Amino acid sequence: MKEVQAVSIADYLVQAAGIPHPWRTVQYRVDEVATIVHLWVTRLPRPNVEVKRGWFSFGTVPETIVEVPASGPELQWRHLNCMNFTCQIHTTDTLDERHLDLPWFGQPGLPFSNRLSRQIFICLAEGMEMHTICDLLNIPFNDLWKFKHALDNGQVKFEYTPTAKQSPHLAARTAHPHGAAPTPAGSVPELDDPVWEQLITGDLHIHIKTLSLQLILTKLRLQVSLQQNDEVKRLKLRELHKYVERNQRSLGYELQQLKEHSQTEPA
Repeated sequence: MKEVQAVSIADYLVQAAGIPHPWRTVQYRVDEVATIVHLWVTRLPRPNVEVKRGWFSFGTVPETIVEVPASGPELQWRHLNCMNFTCQIHTTDTLDERHLDLPWFGQPGLPFSNRLSRQIFICLAEGMEMHTICDLLNIPFNDLWKFKHALDNGQVKFEYTPTAKQSPHLAARTAHPHGAAPTPAGSVPELDDPVWEQLITGDLHIHIKTLSLQLILTKLRLQVSLQQNDEVKRLKLRELHKYVERNQRSLGYELQQLKEHSQTEPA
């Protein structure tokens, strides 16, 4: 009876964490003091349980077989909260790139699963303060700082697709994101080009793949909206232009859209 209960709890926990078959829990630990649930998951099949015949072939006695653990190094990521408990995903499976993109896993060296990373990214993109995000999601500030540093350096990538105020010309480009070659270096529009003011005031939305650009643009838009005067706007325009100039080699996709939109403006 105890074994059946243990199996059902393990199955429940892996389902609550949003981890589907063939992945399963091979071990779990509930830390009630720290309010953390640890889950060790694998995609390896369950071992076959052999049975031994009893004396004179009367009845059968199940033989306990210990599972052979996977041979890879143990990896772990903080996952979404499970009710009042935080959830830590562990695995010793050997993972390739497609496995690292699964929602309950994450990138090596980073603290959060892909699903939690997405939530944190949305909070950052909305301009939330880091301390607020830590309180909301119950995550350590050091882990969030490490994650944001990875975002700023392009180590974590999400696609961002705005849903409002998108021009038909740019909408066609987002429908075919790989249809045009990247913009070469040196093609940054001049500071006095109207495209920058449209971008920083929110009158223009482009399809952004580079998270560091999305984060700085969200911050600058918030600052401009809170302090609506021409001097602040000019300062923020120069800050945005300087950032794009400094990082233009990694912003070819976004610059191509800015340049094309700039070319569509009346002279």
